[in-house]
Amino acid sequence: MAKSDARRFKRVSLNMPAHIVINAVDEFEGRLLNISPGDMALIADTNATPGDAVIVRVKDLDVIEGTVARTFPDGFAVSFLLSKKRRTQLTEKLILLANQPFSEGLGDRRTTLRHRRSDVRTSSRLADGSSLYVRVIDMSVDGVSVEAPRRPPIGSEIHIGQQCGIVVRHTPRGFVVVYESKKQKPHAILHAV
Repeated sequence: MAKSDARRFKRVSLNMPAHIVINAVDEFEGRLLNISPGDMALIADTNATPGDAVIVRVKDLDVIEGTVARTFPDGFAVSFLLSKKRRTQLTEKLILLANQPFSEGLGDRRTTLRHRRSDVRTSSRLADGSSLYVRVIDMSVDGVSVEAPRRPPIGSEIHIGQQCGIVVRHTPRGFVVVYESKKQKPHAILHAV
């Protein structure tokens, strides 16, 4: 088996600027050549050697910590030190970036501030009347992202807590609900006396 076939993750070619810090001392500007959920290749004029600690900041992706795995003439490869949660989040972002023509509008479309609430667990009521216990990942006044053991169909109505909404997309860990707008109550008509 060829060495390139033994990689843990599929790589995505992206040409993006990167800010690189090596051994918490030397800072460099470089470019991302390709990336996967486990490693990346960077083009940069550095003095990196295998085993060096690296922090890489790539706009629209994340700040990623790792170690230099190998060097090549105009750059180096980094193997990540990521928790399972951060690796999953990076994978979600890479899927959107790798499929840009098809993922138009699938990113975070909420226009209001969201609040991370990983400690909140609540029950939800599905359209068929069954219950589903979920863990709130983050929420805003427009919607909520939850982790759940199963995913209701996209477009189905769901009640989460006191809010009613529509399932708009699935995530690797659960699903996202956009709250339905409150129906305007008809105002009483005032008559002149």
